[in-house]
Amino acid sequence: MSRRVSFVLAAVSLSVTALGAVGHAAAQNLPPVSSEPIVRPTLINAAPRQPDRDVEWRFAAGLGGTKSSGNSKSASLNITAEAVRITDSSKLNIAGRALYAEANEKVTGANGAVGAQYDLDITRSTFGFGKIDYLRDRTANIDSRLSTYGGLGYHVFRTDNNSWDISGGFGYTEDRYVNAAQVAGALRTSYGRVEGVVSESSTHKVTETTSLRQKLGIFPNLKDGQQYRVVFDAGVSVAINSSISMTAGMTYRHDSDPGLNLRKGDSLYVTGISIKYD
Repeated sequence: MSRRVSFVLAAVSLSVTALGAVGHAAAQNLPPVSSEPIVRPTLINAAPRQPDRDVEWRFAAGLGGTKSSGNSKSASLNITAEAVRITDSSKLNIAGRALYAEANEKVTGANGAVGAQYDLDITRSTFGFGKIDYLRDRTANIDSRLSTYGGLGYHVFRTDNNSWDISGGFGYTEDRYVNAAQVAGALRTSYGRVEGVVSESSTHKVTETTSLRQKLGIFPNLKDGQQYRVVFDAGVSVAINSSISMTAGMTYRHDSDPGLNLRKGDSLYVTGISIKYD
């Protein structure tokens, strides 16, 4: 047994000695270790990553009003607000307004509207859009009007100072009335229908301090081809400084079938001061 153990120990010792000799020889043939830092290879065709563009938000709020007393007593107050989110390929616009007016202690105007539209570029010239609007105008017998639309548009031109878009699509509108109205040949408390939408809008920077905007929308009733609505909105803004502007705006709504004893057209003119924040 002792002879077998001695043989094993001798074999192990011989193997270790041989491996050490081989390792020493290999080490003698290796190139010297460089002190230069190791540079890892990169892909030749790899493009550098471009930083994402920051999302731009713009906010604006306006306030205006009048008051008179004496032989005639009247008062009015209007409030507007807008938020716009812009990226390289999309635009989100949220806007709202409210008006209250009275004359000789009688309410002559009380309405409010809020809307949002999202545009997403498909190509440099075309875009898709989604839009939702809400209107309340009790003096026009509209307790609420909720509309949703979707469609496609085309950038006729778009520069830093001027833009013009045209678009078309369809959607659905639901009216609820303060009092039952004779609409579309029947006495109704509400009326829903599918509508088409054809619109154009533009913005123009006339001078360094003066900007114009306008938008026209035509909404044919696809449930009753004889009825339609038209909405036109325009405004001018004159900057006093980088944050404060004087504003004036006009909105005109036309409804071919508003109900008995109601006018087909409604106009709204507002002036005030707007404060914006970028």
